[in-house]
Amino acid sequence: MLKKLASSFILASALVGTMVAPSYADDDTFKTVCLFPVRVLGSGVGTVVGVPLGAVKDGTKGAIMSTKWVAGKLGNEDGMYQQWTGALVGGPFGIVGGAAYGCFDGGWHGMKTGFEKPFSKEAFTFKED
Repeated sequence: MLKKLASSFILASALVGTMVAPSYADDDTFKTVCLFPVRVLGSGVGTVVGVPLGAVKDGTKGAIMSTKWVAGKLGNEDGMYQQWTGALVGGPFGIVGGAAYGCFDGGWHGMKTGFEKPFSKEAFTFKED
């Protein structure tokens, strides 16, 4: 009986003690908790949209870089015939390599920006480097 009374007293003191404790339920914490599902969804949508955007953007950059590299190795980076040969020989490799890199780059950009600013213009586009 004494143990039952003591345990009830300890439980009652714990409940009363928690009522005086600070509650940390300020607006920022509540806003963060409520916005978490929106941020996760924005991150997912940003990733889905960012992968093809990154593949196209970096595939184009890779094609231009590899075309210029091959044209430079042929003697003149600005020569018309060297650039045509560079486009035929190096362009496809640049497109494939750039697109592969762009898939990861676009996915990461969409994921990160989509979480920080869900469903914003920055999450669906790339800034010019």
